[in-house]
Amino acid sequence: MRIEYSTGSNIINKKVNGLELELVCANKAELSEEISRLNNNKKKAHGISLDKTIDLLDKCAKLWLNDNYMAQHLDIMSKIVNQSPELVKSELMGSFSMLLRENIEKMIKEELCFPEILDSWVKTGYGYVKRQPRGTVFHNISGNAFVVIPVSMSMGLLSKNCNLVKVSGDEPYFAYAFYKSLCEIDASISDRLSVVYFDSSQPDIYETVIKDCNNVIHWGGEESRKSIAEICAKYGVDLISHGAKISFEVIDEMEDIQKTAQNVATDMVMWEQKACLSPRIVFVNKNLDVVEFSQSLAGALNNMASVFPKAYMTSWNSIKTIQDRQYCTLKYGLKNKVEMFSSFNADYTVILNNGMPDKEDMDKCFYRFVFVCPYEDITEVYKYVEFNIKDYLQTMGYSGNNEEFIEDMARLGVSIITSPGEMSMHRPGTSHDGIFNLQELTYAVSRQL
Repeated sequence: MRIEYSTGSNIINKKVNGLELELVCANKAELSEEISRLNNNKKKAHGISLDKTIDLLDKCAKLWLNDNYMAQHLDIMSKIVNQSPELVKSELMGSFSMLLRENIEKMIKEELCFPEILDSWVKTGYGYVKRQPRGTVFHNISGNAFVVIPVSMSMGLLSKNCNLVKVSGDEPYFAYAFYKSLCEIDASISDRLSVVYFDSSQPDIYETVIKDCNNVIHWGGEESRKSIAEICAKYGVDLISHGAKISFEVIDEMEDIQKTAQNVATDMVMWEQKACLSPRIVFVNKNLDVVEFSQSLAGALNNMASVFPKAYMTSWNSIKTIQDRQYCTLKYGLKNKVEMFSSFNADYTVILNNGMPDKEDMDKCFYRFVFVCPYEDITEVYKYVEFNIKDYLQTMGYSGNNEEFIEDMARLGVSIITSPGEMSMHRPGTSHDGIFNLQELTYAVSRQL
């Protein structure tokens, strides 16, 4: 299968979970030419009304939410992301529902207060204010969870920027498919949106891209963030950084063990724990029945496997999970009491550990693999988070009523707090990693005339 991006002349053959792909790859000269084209369209993009862009995204969302249209992409996407078609469909439905008009309008109002501020001058106490686009934005997309693609691309369009989107070699399809669906509705979208793929190992290729852009939004790991940050600093380009985050749940109180366990299982299954908002550890108050909760969580995961099956595209999916189970059981069993509640295959793994896991072992918590850790005093949770994952915090699922603890975790760096079961369902207007992207992708101009 060949994927033709907005520009490029070289072909790179790539095999992803057994799927043979031909990716059209851009070189430095082609990327420079594409960025120059976008830069020349900045004034044109600025003149497009916000309502026109909202209408485009709404129509595109409804297109994807049509079962027949979505079905065209499910098989390819499930193979590439190593998830079952059932799970991919659910994730796509959640992602595109956020692009429906009513949700976009809620999001803009929450982020900017005045939706009209992107189109016209808004009266203030001192005069007027208007938000202006940054110009041309480079989106460096990660391959761990495709949810970031409609978020990043829609924000770039709504903020009236021109946008160059670089897909990940690990997931090179969805951004292309989303772009093509936008073009089906309005071909002129290519004036302000371009989707490309290039070989990141080429010397100075990121420098070639970034130096002629006005803003970079980065989704991904710490190493790539550092290298991109250095280039941005060198050329004075604004950087918005998302990624390399860890999320968790705290069960301090619960009325119904079965319902709470079901909600935590839902948080784990969505995105197969590959998204930054997915829980990798569940802290549970020792005053509750921790063993029953762990058993109930395993039962809930077992039930969900029939609704959202776990995909096994390669044998490594099973081998690694089984290896990680054995490793963690032996490592922590030497120091604490450890109980494991798991499927006979690699469908799910719940490790009840009377101690706290090392930060490095949280990197094993993917594909329905989680630590359940009891605590005597909730300050134990605070201290563990502070000394182990403070620099990587994002979402906390919380069941309880301790307002002081909520405030302490927010002060520590948690940027989103939800109920269990809602970690993957951020409501319109919710901040992302402590910032509002529409605000970051624009700047405010105050007018005293």
